[in-house]
Amino acid sequence: GAQVFFGVWSLQPGRAGLRWLLLAPMALDALLDPRHGAVVVVEQGNAEDAASEEVCALYYADGDPTDGHRSQNATLFANQRASTFELEGADGAQIEVSQQSDHLRLAGVTGCVVWNGAVVLAKSLALWAGELGLLELEGRRVLELGAGTGVLAVACAMLGATVVATEQAERLKLLSKNVERHASHRGAAAGPPWAIGRRGGSVDVQELDWFSPGPCIGCDLLLATDVVYTEEVTLALVRCLAAYDVPMLLTVELRTEEVHFCFVEALALAGFLVHRLPPELHAAEVQTRRVVTYVMSLPSA
Repeated sequence: GAQVFFGVWSLQPGRAGLRWLLLAPMALDALLDPRHGAVVVVEQGNAEDAASEEVCALYYADGDPTDGHRSQNATLFANQRASTFELEGADGAQIEVSQQSDHLRLAGVTGCVVWNGAVVLAKSLALWAGELGLLELEGRRVLELGAGTGVLAVACAMLGATVVATEQAERLKLLSKNVERHASHRGAAAGPPWAIGRRGGSVDVQELDWFSPGPCIGCDLLLATDVVYTEEVTLALVRCLAAYDVPMLLTVELRTEEVHFCFVEALALAGFLVHRLPPELHAAEVQTRRVVTYVMSLPSA
């Protein structure tokens, strides 16, 4: 299974000193319990046909959920024209991030607004950590690639995770501003990293370019959403992912068949083990066939 043992030094709010927490194995096995209906997409030995079979399953088996790709111009769970986006986080806290919709007209700029995948995964992580008890984030070190506006990073911190949210250099200003807005403490000494929420979580912000990623950032779980949209970017993403031997959750909105084929084929060629979660395992209010979540790991993870 996709799991890793780790311990962390944790500064608990309101308690003196550092405390060593030996946490249970980081595992995504509960999400892959056969009772939940996860589908094997890539396993050792089926790399050649994996991409074709996945595209057929997603785009043709029950009709095209993208409606001939027209869905790309209409988000389901976020108004990208609004100046801000709001989402309820853990413990009743409110998440509010600024958007820069005018930047969408710039080539290659996507991290300036909230996309469907971030909302689906944020809501679903809260469900899995809470009511379903399938994935506990409290005390976990989480790395997010392509953090965009920061809505998912903040949601994870409110669930108790220690998050490193990464983006391209030119997107860090908006990301940092949005994260800092949720800090438990304000002022020069507040961060980064910024303490967020009531469960000991925090968010740090770092630059990470998939085309030249540099040294790996220490983590126990890797998250990414809405990161599959062109073949060139997708190949760079997969090369970056292949450097990490930790469990991964990727939630992506379906774009073109060609791009999705490229994505799954690249994962297979890189040696990933990949499962797709059924839409029914997402939080009820964000279930859609247009957005899929993959549970991934390399065999050594």
